[in-house]
Amino acid sequence: MTVQEASTTSQPVAAEAEHISLSRDLGLLDITMIGVGAMIGAGIFVLTGIAAGHAGPGLILAFFLNGLIALIIGAAYAELGSCFPEAGGGYLWVKQGMSEVFGFLSGWMSWFAHAVACSLYALGFGSFTAELIRLGFGEPKIGYHTLQVAIGVVAAAVFTYINFRGSSETGLVGNIVTSIKIFILLVMAGFGLYKIFGTPGSFDHYTPFLPEGMLGVFVAMGLTFIAFEGYEIIAQSGEEVKDPQRNIPRAIFLSIVIAVAIYLLVAFVVLGALEPPPGVPIYKFLGTLGELGMAEAAGQFMPAGKVILL
Repeated sequence: MTVQEASTTSQPVAAEAEHISLSRDLGLLDITMIGVGAMIGAGIFVLTGIAAGHAGPGLILAFFLNGLIALIIGAAYAELGSCFPEAGGGYLWVKQGMSEVFGFLSGWMSWFAHAVACSLYALGFGSFTAELIRLGFGEPKIGYHTLQVAIGVVAAAVFTYINFRGSSETGLVGNIVTSIKIFILLVMAGFGLYKIFGTPGSFDHYTPFLPEGMLGVFVAMGLTFIAFEGYEIIAQSGEEVKDPQRNIPRAIFLSIVIAVAIYLLVAFVVLGALEPPPGVPIYKFLGTLGELGMAEAAGQFMPAGKVILL
């Protein structure tokens, strides 16, 4: 064997040696909770009131249609994620199916999209926490907006560090945070349903169902679709999932179904249990409350509801 042949033969070996596999630590529960946690983020808390201001009770239809779209897209992610259970998700699939150039572009588009989503979640968390501080201690001296941004930056830094620590820590923290969010939303829904079914005339809040027509529904769908994303993280984490061919499709389906069911319940409760000022349609009232609409609604029918939601 010549030196050139030896060099050529060693190149694939070196390339293989350079490939680093991630440990498969995430089971079905872990990866499902990560998907649900990524979906049930600031989007549902911040955007429900704003979207209701456009669609009225049609927000329920908007959530349902967004859920169907998410299931269709999720089916593609489930199929590809189980076939290519490696880190990278959509970037990897585009790279293998087309070329490295398109893979490069799709990878950066994915990074940008997730950066925008994370910014929304961080600012939403900052907004709610700043409002909670204002309720307890009065107007912050540094200004509400400055406090909101500062809290968002700190929250983003903390969760970046947790993700940097590895999948075990990410899965544990994700399970805890997601469980708390689901518990709070279900408790709120329970109080809301009690109010709706125990108060005569509550179902009148759902009429007219489409006060702004289908245009309002489409606007609400566009505003809230970011709350129906997040399950793609399951496919992107494929190299860290145990038994990926079995668990990735199941986790994607379960995360979408769980999140959409909770969203529909939240929309039904917020639109039916909130009491607006006299002469003001409930959806208009929610629209004026903006990102705090859901918290203000919970404060009406749930003990310490606003504080708990914040």
